[in-house]
Amino acid sequence: MKTLLLFLGLLLCAVATAFSQASGLNQREARPQVVAVFPSADTLPANLLRMYVHFSTPMKPLGNLENIQVVDAAGNVVAGALFNNAYELWNHEQTQLTLLLDPSRVKTGLQANEARGRALVMGSCYRLQVGELEDAQGRTTAAFSKSFFVGPEDRQAPNTDLWVFNAPKAGSRDSLIVRFPEMLDRLSMVQRLQLANENKQAIPGRVVITENETTWCFIPNQDWVPGDYTLYVHGRLEDPAGNNLDGLFDHPPGTLKNKVEGTITTIPITIIP
Repeated sequence: MKTLLLFLGLLLCAVATAFSQASGLNQREARPQVVAVFPSADTLPANLLRMYVHFSTPMKPLGNLENIQVVDAAGNVVAGALFNNAYELWNHEQTQLTLLLDPSRVKTGLQANEARGRALVMGSCYRLQVGELEDAQGRTTAAFSKSFFVGPEDRQAPNTDLWVFNAPKAGSRDSLIVRFPEMLDRLSMVQRLQLANENKQAIPGRVVITENETTWCFIPNQDWVPGDYTLYVHGRLEDPAGNNLDGLFDHPPGTLKNKVEGTITTIPITIIP
């Protein structure tokens, strides 16, 4: 009897130890982390306006910006590079944080730009450095950094006439592919491109953005039906420098294409049998 009790005791201890180790492993695996930063390209324009940091779990909504910096090649923090919002710009799920490079330094002619210039200098290397941040459950991320090189400023507004389309065949679920001559703002691509059928009904499906935000792929939930479709493009579709279909972010007064923002451009697409 004592032998049986001893055996059962050892078995319970072993089970408890294994459970504890598994729990610790699960906790380590569940540790929040930065999963992506956009723009994803290694070379970014000198007049870059915004970046997005994506996390694996919902994060706490405040107190993060003080632990995120732009650092130069010598390891020095670039003072005033990021705009310190009173309220941080999170998506609804609190998994995507929008970082603004101070717009008053990006746009020429403003006092901050005249006094300090742009934060990013063409021909220089930088790192976006994300320190240890807490998620909504109080768990801490590991530090993360993304290095990038700064190229010339982007002075070209997106132009739909330069887009290249690859239409799928009817009866398939192949992607409708749109390629752009320059990278576009990822969030803008998600929100401001909409595909509809000839009855102006949105086509159910999912969007995949690839090739450093220069390619937009739409994958339908059902097989393509032959016919006429329309890609609706909102005028506020932007590139990472804030230029949109109406003109440049850093535009001289009176040079925008449309006085009223939000003009919709329609692009016809035909799916053949």
